[in-house]
Amino acid sequence: MFRNYFKIAMRSLWRDRTFSFINLLGLAVGLASVLMILAYVRFELSYDKSYSNSPNVYRLTMQTKENGEDETRLDLPSGLADVYKKEFPAVTAYSSVSNGKLKIKHKGEMVELDQISASPDFFKLFNFTFLQGAPEKALAERHNVVITQSTAEKYFPGVPNVVGKSIYSIQGKRDLLISGVIADIPANTHFKADVIYSWSLNEPLNWRAYSSVSQYILLNNKATASVVQEQFKSIYKKYGFPPEVEIALQPVTSIHLYSHTEDEMMPNGDIKYIYIFSSIALLILFVACINYINLTTARSIQRAREIGVRKVLGAVKRQLIMQFLSESFLFFVVCSLLGAILAKAAFPMLSGLIGPAAKEVSLFDGWSALAMLFIILLFGFLSGLYPSFILSKIKTASVIKGTVKLGVNVSLRKVLVAVQFVITGVLIVCTLVIYQQLRFVNNTRLGFDKDNLIAVPFYMMDSHVATFKNELKQHEGIKGITVASWETGVHFGAWATMNNETDTTKTWKFQFVDADPDFIKTMGIKVQQGRDFSRSIQSDVLNIDSLFDKARAAGKADHSAFMVRRPIILNEEALAMMGIKYQDNLQIKKGALHGTVIGKVQNFNGLNLHEKIPAVVIRCSANKEFGQMYIRISPQNTQQTLAFIQKKWSQFYPEQNFDFKFVDDKLQQLYSADKKVGEMFGTFAVLAIVIACLGLFGLISLTVQNRVKEIGIRKVLGASVANITALLSVEFLQLVIISMVIASPIAWYMMDRWLQDFAYHIQINWWIFALAAGISLLIAFVTLSFRSVKAAMANPVNSLRSE
Repeated sequence: MFRNYFKIAMRSLWRDRTFSFINLLGLAVGLASVLMILAYVRFELSYDKSYSNSPNVYRLTMQTKENGEDETRLDLPSGLADVYKKEFPAVTAYSSVSNGKLKIKHKGEMVELDQISASPDFFKLFNFTFLQGAPEKALAERHNVVITQSTAEKYFPGVPNVVGKSIYSIQGKRDLLISGVIADIPANTHFKADVIYSWSLNEPLNWRAYSSVSQYILLNNKATASVVQEQFKSIYKKYGFPPEVEIALQPVTSIHLYSHTEDEMMPNGDIKYIYIFSSIALLILFVACINYINLTTARSIQRAREIGVRKVLGAVKRQLIMQFLSESFLFFVVCSLLGAILAKAAFPMLSGLIGPAAKEVSLFDGWSALAMLFIILLFGFLSGLYPSFILSKIKTASVIKGTVKLGVNVSLRKVLVAVQFVITGVLIVCTLVIYQQLRFVNNTRLGFDKDNLIAVPFYMMDSHVATFKNELKQHEGIKGITVASWETGVHFGAWATMNNETDTTKTWKFQFVDADPDFIKTMGIKVQQGRDFSRSIQSDVLNIDSLFDKARAAGKADHSAFMVRRPIILNEEALAMMGIKYQDNLQIKKGALHGTVIGKVQNFNGLNLHEKIPAVVIRCSANKEFGQMYIRISPQNTQQTLAFIQKKWSQFYPEQNFDFKFVDDKLQQLYSADKKVGEMFGTFAVLAIVIACLGLFGLISLTVQNRVKEIGIRKVLGASVANITALLSVEFLQLVIISMVIASPIAWYMMDRWLQDFAYHIQINWWIFALAAGISLLIAFVTLSFRSVKAAMANPVNSLRSE
């Protein structure tokens, strides 16, 4: 029996090749989209789950309030994890971890490696695969390092065992002993490292000394995180915890998708995008299934005679339903195979959206096979059920008389097509809003000149700095040089909070930029009042810290009296936050903020448009020797100027690579995740449009079939091609308009929520919805015209011959 169903299904598909191809293409594209998004979602959800201990590993976070709002921070007091291990038996191991760059000397050249610094228990919490060495001893000695397999192969080619070898650290000016080799760290973890460095703070708990490292603990199998966290409160008073602070446990497996603190080791994902893209995948599949239903019923009248003959020969309703369900299942199997091929072919596009981690994303595995089987069974059944019931109701007498009327609920089918265009409209609007916001990001003035500006990490701290800068200034293509603590898009440098003098429920937070006197001029920041720093003014170039150290050694130290002499320049936000007006030589003594105000600059966005411009204090450090070196160059002869800088760099710092980046490129990278979202929305919007148009084509085809004699009569009575085209198309265009009316508030709500992630963003204007509606109407009109014009131009004799 099933063999017979299979043969009939294959004949039916081949007989109606055009409709079968359209159906096949729509479903295959939908299934390919599902496969690719499913691979992306599985990868994102797999972060930090490869460790055997991962269910019991937690990162310590500090929950506090910033201006009345809850804030999560990672810069916990030093020595905190050690206290927990001492006080609570449930804590079996802990590790302090930080990340950074390790500069090593290899074959006479400087090489920069990604580094994790970790205390000895690190491998008890995170059991990476050891290829050489023993994990329990790997970080037992200070200055030991564990390197990855690819690092070992790159720098020690042909050496079977590198344990006992050493690498030379340029920063530490010493050899580091290799104590182990691990398999390369996978991409689906919040760590990224070529080298893991043995390091331990070994500091007592100090609530005034906040550590910039992340702290992790391992709980035993019997412990419950919520219970342990509640027990932690019992020692708050004993160790002098500030009343506004609470320590929380964050599961390591939730860091990637749920944590977005300022001090994350890696750029994290976001769970909301998992929900968004999973929903898009299901919606696209839903749109494709609607197409199958519409196109199947659209051509069902052509099978009426076949069904009538089968009923005459004794076929019952159940057998007819089974036949059409078999066709549906077979069709979905074929579509799944084609969808898998399309997904494989289109996977490089997904790789471009995900980035380097895509090489570890598995497109086909057991989960994807189960997912496809589930889709075939569920959607194959649901998509085939409605057409099978409609077709099985055809009466034999109607077939013989030639008066077949399908029990097809045209209103339901129109609703389904409207749903398709609602989904399409939402995706079009979202894509337009995202690209408008990205355009806004690119064109917004940041308060400093980001063009023709290069940034170079600079940690020399030697006597050559001033000479090096003077050598560069001799070149006509170099317009300015400065060294500052501010790294554009990353951080300003130091920061501090202090009590709000007017509202005790809030605090003031200041960002400090330590820079040399050329900073404001080189960065192109506008001085609104007062003056800029100047090397010719003695008070600007005094080394206040050095003077204080000398006074303290002589027993005459008054920290406040010395620090208030430091010249500072405030931005608009800093003055507004404190509620004071600018005054020349205004002395400020507020907590960590001490200095004499000599100028006021306009607000400048030093991080990104996701964050509000903070209160910034610029402190002059006449001989700033570490941080970021910014060099402003002429737009003419850029390559020659860069070659000159590199030549001078090699003369002064032969062991260091000239690792520069253009600031505007660095700032663009800050929005890479937003660009990926825009690209994915755009891609799936196009797919949804294509699939929805196939559905519209199916519906207009059904309408033409049902009204073929009416069209013939109208042509005989003098109706033009334009009249008939309008007659057939207008109701569907009305459907599209109604769909856009429904889609607009949905899209507005989604994009309004998305834009809330930006402190500075566009307003969603009416013309975006009008443009999206215009795009939808144009695409729908072209699709409808293709079929309706063909019907309007047909010879009426053919349709009226039997009358």
